[in-house]
Amino acid sequence: MKRLYYRTITPQALALIRHYEGDIVGHEVIVCHYTYEEPSRNRKGHVVEGAFKMFFPNQQAICYTATGEFSFVL
Repeated sequence: MKRLYYRTITPQALALIRHYEGDIVGHEVIVCHYTYEEPSRNRKGHVVEGAFKMFFPNQQAICYTATGEFSFVL
């Protein structure tokens, strides 16, 4: 389980988080049952500073930034 500050979140990212027993409480996202986390990379394969991907058991992922933006990754 991980608690992260959020500012914005896409509906698909929230649906995936809730599918795995996570939720939003105040200004925090509670993420449960993710399998692993890694730095996010741009199209050229370079690490994006302050951005991370969290993968879930169904191999779907969300991306989040240090500034609190969450989105679903296709």
